[in-house]
Amino acid sequence: MNKNKALESVNEIKELMERSSKFVSLSGMTAVLAGVYALTGAYVANNLLNSGDHRIGLIMVASSVLAISVITACILSWYKAMKTGQKLFSKLTYRIAWNFALPLLTGGLFCIALLLHGVYGLMSSVMLLFYGLSLVNVSKFTYSNVAWLGYAFLCLGITDCFFEGHGLLFWTIGFGGFHILYGVLFYLQYERKR
Repeated sequence: MNKNKALESVNEIKELMERSSKFVSLSGMTAVLAGVYALTGAYVANNLLNSGDHRIGLIMVASSVLAISVITACILSWYKAMKTGQKLFSKLTYRIAWNFALPLLTGGLFCIALLLHGVYGLMSSVMLLFYGLSLVNVSKFTYSNVAWLGYAFLCLGITDCFFEGHGLLFWTIGFGGFHILYGVLFYLQYERKR
């Protein structure tokens, strides 16, 4: 009986320590919804591409997908933090935001430079690669399997570099398919048990 209580106490302490050092307010639903937004954006982008040169429209679609995904992530993280009794905004949250945003903003600025120079063939590769770097960079502050999602994006981005003219397909596979698959796996591994 005492052994069971001791094990329970150790598990409680471990859980408290993990909560204080890791950002655990992520949810599988966030990734699934980001994937759905990306698939919807890819559909709209494909229609724009089929009707002529609509660079401004494509930029707006990509920006909208990013903005809606970030807003959804914030809302669902806030909801999960409230539900589990955690603080959403802490030093850890700001560390995560900085480590995620730095590679993402660098990639975004690089994409703008590519646009200004009329180099469109590598845009999707750059987006996939820098997003992958963001995920790997932030994984040390949250669930370690986020790094594996980042590695998948890096591999896809490198592969995309060698297949000119298929950027939208690779973008859709990464931001749509990988997010949905990751969200489902995340739910099965972490959230279904609770």
